[in-house]
Formats: sequence, C-alpha cells, structure tokens
Amino acid sequence: MGLPLSPIIANLFMEHFKTKAIDSSPLKPRLWKRFVNYTYIIWRHGKEKLDIFLNHLNSQSDSLQFTMEMEENGSLPFLDILVKRKQDGSISH
Repeated sequence: MGLPLSPIIANLFMEHFKTKAIDSSPLKPRLWKRFVNYTYIIWRHGKEKLDIFLNHLNSQSDSLQFTMEMEENGSLPFLDILVKRKQDGSISH
C-alpha cells in the first residue's frame, strides 16, 4: 500500500468485486456502502439467507474474506458512528 496508485487500484478492485458478487447473487442487499475495507449493508431477507450471502461473498476471491457484525438493540457501530434503526425503519446516527 506504499505506492501512490495503491489506493486507486484497491478501490477499482473493490468496485469490480462488489459488482461481480452482487450480480451473481440471487438475493441482493437493499443498501451496500463501503469505506476502504469496511462495508455496511442493509439486508431484508432474513438471518439464514444473510449467512448464505456472506458465504457467497467469501467464495468470490481467495484473497478477500468478509466478517460480519449484526445490529444489537437496533444499533450497529460503523467506523466512528453509531448507526441506529428507528421504529419506522429509517436510519439515524
């Protein structure tokens, strides 16, 4: 990551990865946001199918493996922000 082009190449790879992974998945996240190597998704298909999606992501590349954190009590820390899901389904921080 020391070369000036490294962040650009990493971003290009991650965008290609995202497109390939989502296009080849039968179920897609409602929202996919990424910052460097952190990804935030909103998933509306249930926990069991989320585990299947995680396995699908991890099968796309030998050099890239995703881990997952789930919301607890309607909130999930992402980077330095606590993202909260309100009663009406909207999101705040």
